This record gives sequence, C-alpha cells and structure tokens, in this order.
Amino acid sequence: VGSPGITFGGELSDHPISMVPSNCRCGRCQIAESKHFRVHFCSSTEEVSKLATDCEKHLSHFHEQWFGKAEPWTIRCDIVVHPNVASYRGYLGPGSERTSGCSTIGIDKGKVTQRRIDLRRDAVDWKSESLPHEITHVALAERFSTTRIPAWADEGIAMLAESPEKLQTRLLELRRLNQQGHSIGPRKLVDLRNGPAPGMWGVFYGEAVLFTGLLLDKGTPEDLLTFIELGEKKGYSEALRKVYGVSSWQVLEADWNDYAVSDRIRRLSGHHVREPLIEQVSITDP
Repeated sequence: VGSPGITFGGELSDHPISMVPSNCRCGRCQIAESKHFRVHFCSSTEEVSKLATDCEKHLSHFHEQWFGKAEPWTIRCDIVVHPNVASYRGYLGPGSERTSGCSTIGIDKGKVTQRRIDLRRDAVDWKSESLPHEITHVALAERFSTTRIPAWADEGIAMLAESPEKLQTRLLELRRLNQQGHSIGPRKLVDLRNGPAPGMWGVFYGEAVLFTGLLLDKGTPEDLLTFIELGEKKGYSEALRKVYGVSSWQVLEADWNDYAVSDRIRRLSGHHVREPLIEQVSITDP
C-alpha cells in the first residue's frame, strides 16, 4: 500500500502497434509506432513491437499513479535503442557511457516540441530500470511545460519508477555517504539549480528520492506536483505552508529525520515488495 492517491498494479488495455519502414543502415529494421511512442530498435518485429507495448504500459502506470487519468501528449516520444556503448556515446557525447539511459526534451512557448529517450542495449538493466525512469521524465514534461521541474523532483519521482532493489542500492549508498559526513538536506536541496557539487551526486540522488517520498507520505501525488509548481513560483517556504501546512523548515527537518530511519519509502517503489529491503537507512548518522 502506498501513500494516499497512489495505487500500483491493475489491468492495462492493449495498445495497438503499427510497424513502419526504417531508414536504418542495416536495411532490415522497422519502427514500431504506438499512441505515444516511436521505437527505433534493430531487432525482430516481435521484440520491437513488445518494447513499444511495454513503453505504453509504463506510461499508463505513471498516468494512473500521478494524474489519475491519461494526459494527452502534443508529440510522440522517440525511443532509440543503441546496440552498444560506442553507438550510445557517439550520439550523446563523452561521459554518457557512465549511464544506460538519457532523456532529451524540447519545450517552446509552453509546449513540448521534442521527446527522445536513448537507451543502451548492452546495459544489464536498460529495460527494467532505465526505461521506466526515463519515461517518467518525458511524461512529467507535459505538466511542467511552462514551469520547469527542478532536478530534485524530476529525479526523485523518476527513481520511484525503478525496482525496489535499485531503490535499496540508492538508499544504502546514501547511508554510506552520510556516515562519511556528506549531506545536503531538504532546505538546500530545493534551492539547487545547477546540480550538486562534484562528488555529491550520490547524496543528491538519495536525498531527492527520500524527500519525494516524505512529501508523498504527507499528501497525494497532486499535492506534490502543486508544491513543486508553487515552490518554483513563490518559494518553497510558502509552498510548505500552503500545501502541507508545515510552518517552517525546522518542523520539516524533524519529520525528515524520522522518515529517513523508517522503511516507509520502499512502499512507493514501482514494484511489489515481498520482503523488507532495508532494516534502517539514516541520513543523520555521523
């Protein structure tokens, strides 16, 4: 069971897929087109079609959990599956080889003008982890086409689409870094505009998903989205008071510390958890 307003699982309707010719140099590929996606993948027709169906399922889950209904898109998302890291890096540039998925989003005059997800087929978890994570990014773009979603929220929400095992890994890494004296805290987290300092990305990701979980624990997904929008326009102190009735950051810090040492966040991960993943995760350990 998740926070109020969040449900997981449920039946999904079939998504019609059409196959169209590709201009891929291999000369044998087709592109799978669905309602929201266009999949470019050098593989069998069956596998390409299945990937398009999986994309639609991930998007349906996102819409159900966060909006309660399907939201119309202004433009399809291109899903490009690269055969190896060399192809992936060749398109995205140096440094991208450290990742297995990347989203590109174009916004102009309040409308989404481009959606693209690049994935590495040679990465072990590209389907189970990177795909739902990146689909979350491109799906959030429709809601935040006029007010840009901050990195902590964009990543925090996307990480909840990953598996409980991946969430466990992130939280244990955060605990290790906290024990070394590295932390950011929610007050500073919401003010980061250009990402954290070098060497602090592990803390940033861990605390972003924790803060997202804490806010979902206090309200609904719509409350969180409203908090982000109001925070970006009026400041997060005002957003805390108006959306959650929290009078100050000091009050929130106490809730944050309690939440961090509980296991409540794992109930929000994208898959059912049968066994406890962590006994305790603390962000305040010396």
